Amino acid sequence: MKKVFLFMVCALSIQLAHAQYKGSVGKAESNLAKGNLEAAKGEIDAAVAIEKNATKSRTWFTMGKIYQAIATSNNASVTALDDQAIEKAAEAYQKTKSLEKEGSPTYYLAEQNIDDLWGSFINVGGDAYSNEDFATAYDQFVTALRVKPGDSLTTYYAAAAAQQQGEFQNALDRYYEMIENGDGSNDVLSTVAYLERAEMNNNEKALEVVQMARELYPDDDKFAKEEINLLIAMDKVEDARTKLEAEIERDPNNISLRLNLGIMYDNLGSSLISDGKIDEGRDAYQKALSAYGKAVEIEAGNFIGLYNYGVVYVNLGKIYLDQARDMDLKTYQEKGPALVEKAQEELKKGLPYLEKAHEVEPQDADVLRAMYQVYQQLKMNEKAEETYNKIEAIEGGH
Repeated sequence: MKKVFLFMVCALSIQLAHAQYKGSVGKAESNLAKGNLEAAKGEIDAAVAIEKNATKSRTWFTMGKIYQAIATSNNASVTALDDQAIEKAAEAYQKTKSLEKEGSPTYYLAEQNIDDLWGSFINVGGDAYSNEDFATAYDQFVTALRVKPGDSLTTYYAAAAAQQQGEFQNALDRYYEMIENGDGSNDVLSTVAYLERAEMNNNEKALEVVQMARELYPDDDKFAKEEINLLIAMDKVEDARTKLEAEIERDPNNISLRLNLGIMYDNLGSSLISDGKIDEGRDAYQKALSAYGKAVEIEAGNFIGLYNYGVVYVNLGKIYLDQARDMDLKTYQEKGPALVEKAQEELKKGLPYLEKAHEVEPQDADVLRAMYQVYQQLKMNEKAEETYNKIEAIEGGH
């Protein structure tokens, strides 16, 4: 009999515990105002379960405010009331908006509160990022995504924080989310390709991203260069050459194709020379000159063709200069002057193309720097000084 009595007392206690929340929106608001969030939560949870309350924007707006207060509380015992408070607050505000006419005061307030909730995490994350506490920044930005799932700006912040933290897979996961959501900007794709290649050592994946970027941004030359660099690194030069030459055959006046072929041989030449394969490198450079020359024939004022054509000759000259610099004094006295003369001959061939490129793009500092180096090597001191002053004016913002 005693056991039965105890059971009845327990059952009564449970009923009383549930009975204390009537589902009053007014009581929920009152408890919120008093800071009694546990009671406020109990009332509003009961209120939204009542059909007549669930059709009113006031109910959902109050729920949003209560869960927002729980989510942003500095008291661990309060945030422990519901580990989904962030999502529930955002969902309640969205429900409020669905029950209101767009532009109404309540609609506006619900929208504003979503932004405030999101902003509370973004601001903390931003401060942490500024202080180079990238782990905290990442956590805060990911939390902000719980308010605005899929938000491109927040996703980008999270990716950048993870990248700075050295958590490259986390960064890539976020960047790929942006790409899948149609937010793969030029810079995002460039960053993803870099991370895959340089940090994850995944050239195959980097190549996929670069080829995607080329389709989305066909006028951006850097992706063509990156694709060629990757193909060379993956020992797929022949694939790149075959592909480009086939496309050129179909469209012989396509300047971009000619330039891409030139860039491929240009990069190959640099790679071969770095490996000590001088003759093979020179041969690749000559093929680059042929491709750039065709581009300039098609369009006489093509900046990339002119600039790259000139730079190839600078690189050809550098081969001789490097050989001369590596000689000991006795050998240099015998053979060095002849090598320097050969270098100067190459530089003289390239200089007119650099000067023409400068005429096309007078504010391009890279062209001016290349011209300055050539003028110095050719002892054209007045030209060198004039070019140096132009560089200073551009880079100094004058």
